[in-house]
Amino acid sequence: MNKLAFFMECTRIYSLPMSVTAWAIAFFFGVSNHGNIFFALTALAGIVCAHLGANLFDDILDYKKYLKSQKDPDNSKKLNFKKGKCKCFLNNELTVEAALKICAVLFFIAIVIGLFFTVIYKLPIILIMALTGVLCLLYPRSGYAGLSEIIIGTIFSPLLFTGVYYVMTGALSYRLLWLSLSFAFVTVCLLYTDFFLDFNQDKAAGKKTIPILTGSKQNAYYFYIFIIFMIYALIFVGIHSHLFPLKYAIIFLSVIPALGTVKRLQHYIDKEIKDEKEFLSAMNNVQKFVAIFAILCIVSFF
Repeated sequence: MNKLAFFMECTRIYSLPMSVTAWAIAFFFGVSNHGNIFFALTALAGIVCAHLGANLFDDILDYKKYLKSQKDPDNSKKLNFKKGKCKCFLNNELTVEAALKICAVLFFIAIVIGLFFTVIYKLPIILIMALTGVLCLLYPRSGYAGLSEIIIGTIFSPLLFTGVYYVMTGALSYRLLWLSLSFAFVTVCLLYTDFFLDFNQDKAAGKKTIPILTGSKQNAYYFYIFIIFMIYALIFVGIHSHLFPLKYAIIFLSVIPALGTVKRLQHYIDKEIKDEKEFLSAMNNVQKFVAIFAILCIVSFF
């Protein structure tokens, strides 16, 4: 395996479309308002480094939990191998020390880029960075408090949208902020599907994700339908209140792939994911919906 492919596998680059898609929406909205393209691309570099670093650091924490659990068989919390998490550690291809060095480099690049924008824009960027940093620190334990979906939705939608647009224009946009609320639910669909597929494993591990808090996989499925409803309810309210121009109605075309994710999730109410390949197939179905939603958003800007 060459070094680049190895790096991509260890940092779980397959999850990167979530942050890049959110960036793309904010970027093209900024372009439509004559924003600074160089600043947007610089912000993207910081976002990518922070995302990949967080993925690897999360695996480090999970691997350490795994090692600890092996010393206490009565309290074992098994890793979910279906996602390929910690594969580099389990196959002895990467040490924790080396992984920490990679995380340090990725986080250093992200911080330097953040400081660059702080010098230019000062307080607004400091506040966005600080809030994002706090939420990132809370995330590793958020799965035990029913907050994971809320934290991810907040980071990858309102905060990311606001941050990217602000570095491009030096201003805020209420239109983009309202759109980010809708996209927050789109983002939650991705994480929610992940947790829905892990329902039994997470429940056994004592986690309290939103699917588990609903009480059953059947209830969790109905709640997913509610999330889909909220995505389009927010778009409708935006158009009805004249916050969005009528051309934003094109976003409703994404309801077709959205319903496709609902149908796909229904298959797993009484069925378990077999392996990593099936897991990635189910997640790719949701990512396709996310991509189509984002593309339609971008089209509506012009």
